[in-house]
Amino acid sequence: MIVAEAVGEALARFGAGTVFGVVGSGNFHVTNALAANGARFVAARHEGGAVTMADAYARVSRGLGVATVHQGPGLTNAATGMAEAAKSRTPLLVVAGEVAAAAVRSNFRVDQAAIAAAVGAVPERVHSPQSALADVARACRTAVAERRTVLLGLPLDVQAAELPEPSARTSARNRPGRVPALPVPPPDAIAGLADALQAARRPVFVAGRGAR
Repeated sequence: MIVAEAVGEALARFGAGTVFGVVGSGNFHVTNALAANGARFVAARHEGGAVTMADAYARVSRGLGVATVHQGPGLTNAATGMAEAAKSRTPLLVVAGEVAAAAVRSNFRVDQAAIAAAVGAVPERVHSPQSALADVARACRTAVAERRTVLLGLPLDVQAAELPEPSARTSARNRPGRVPALPVPPPDAIAGLADALQAARRPVFVAGRGAR
């Protein structure tokens, strides 16, 4: 089993039941592995749409949202959706291909970790075949337990490598926990708002990011 297949299998076990994305050569194998292990793949026309769909899915389902995109321009197309999800503390995992470290002349080479950090997401990476499953578990745990948007980079050379034997396959005890609920305002704050609305002659609501 190559690393990309093992990552897809692990993500499916960790709760990636529905995945949104645009497939390219950099995320082809991991997306196939997700589907082979029971995930439903929803194709989008644009990476920005894919990440926004995954964001909305996570908010409504109260679970983990997952999107998968190509490296370089695939990720830059997704940046606005990642920023929105990060600002809203959506538990979202963006799985992206990444240029191999040795491919210094690739025109798809961009600092993907810096892009993620710049919009408030948490950059993670599958560092090696030996650490692949632990890297995936860490990324999922951060997304779920801390309600963070996480970029999981998959370097092409690592993806194509064989998973070492014997492989530490994922198990139930390695699964991330439940997504914590968003904070609820204290009762006195809610009562104060109700009083203010009741006393207002012309109440106006300004609904911002994340309003439903």
